[in-house]
Amino acid sequence: MMTTEVEVASIETTKDGVVVLNYSDLVAGKDLSASIEKAYGYSGHGLLVVKGIPSIVELRERLLNLAPRYSALPEEIKQKTVHKESNFSFGWSHGKEILRPGVFDEYKGSYYNNPQYDQPFEDEKMIKEFPESCHPNIWPVEDFPDMRQAFMELGQTIVNVGQLVARQCDKYTVKQCEDYKPDTLETIIKESLTCKARLLYYFPINEDQSERTKDSWCGWHNDHSSLTGLCPAMYFTMSEDGKQVINSDIPCPDTDAGLYAKSRDEKEVKIAIPKDCIAYQIGECSQIQTGGLLRATPHAVQAIKYPESKNVGRGTFAVFMQPNVDVLLTTPKGKENTFVGQYKQGMNFAEFSKVTIENYYSE
Repeated sequence: MMTTEVEVASIETTKDGVVVLNYSDLVAGKDLSASIEKAYGYSGHGLLVVKGIPSIVELRERLLNLAPRYSALPEEIKQKTVHKESNFSFGWSHGKEILRPGVFDEYKGSYYNNPQYDQPFEDEKMIKEFPESCHPNIWPVEDFPDMRQAFMELGQTIVNVGQLVARQCDKYTVKQCEDYKPDTLETIIKESLTCKARLLYYFPINEDQSERTKDSWCGWHNDHSSLTGLCPAMYFTMSEDGKQVINSDIPCPDTDAGLYAKSRDEKEVKIAIPKDCIAYQIGECSQIQTGGLLRATPHAVQAIKYPESKNVGRGTFAVFMQPNVDVLLTTPKGKENTFVGQYKQGMNFAEFSKVTIENYYSE
């Protein structure tokens, strides 16, 4: 087995201990293997942030401000973009996701689409067979025309930077495993026609909740993609009826609310993403394809406590960079135990994705 010591350079972190990469270092092609190991290795948070991405502050502001506005539209308008046939993996969904066993998620609404291609496939058979990945995008063109451009521009920026992060993951992994094929993760993201993005809006909690846990806004889960790009959340003061934004990008009124990751020793760590950064979480596909050298980490979102939560909404945006549906998820020789429970040897991404999504959604 080939194992190479990673040179420990100066590794920048946030006050929460999250690894920080500089966009200019990614573009320059510097070897950031030590940072990758600290972020995505066995003892890492499974997450890092990238700073210095051009125009990211403006792109985030433009899209996230749309989240409460779309969520406030009349139900009959939003229903036009619901797509049950794809397990709600395109268009609008609300109350379809399983938050915890036996509990449906009524706390947030979301809008899914492909951030790069409106119709990546014309083969009707493929679209019917793999609707979660291959269906054409669904846009509220007449009712909410601002959505598409803002969604696509931010999504594509996140994917482009994600390719550079994946390149660094490959550099690290190839040093640790002689059977690892160079450029595996970067190629998957670069060639993918099926990346998915999700604009999320967490509705205000305007009544006391008897129970508030770390997963009260989003249940504990691993992302099943290769790499997930995640915007820093934006909080809003909403009108009493939840239909109008009074103030945008306010400080979160509860310092305990927000994103949490779970360490290998089951410690729950709060993660704050700086407003001028994008976070990149490693996903289960990368864990499989690196034989567990890179590890996805369970994460969840804790709701704002009451009464601080009253009339406060939360928006964010996640981009799931993932393989094409027919890509076989293979493990390096000697590293077949990937510690991903739903994975079986010989699965392609479509099969892996389907069994994963069915765990989270139900009618």
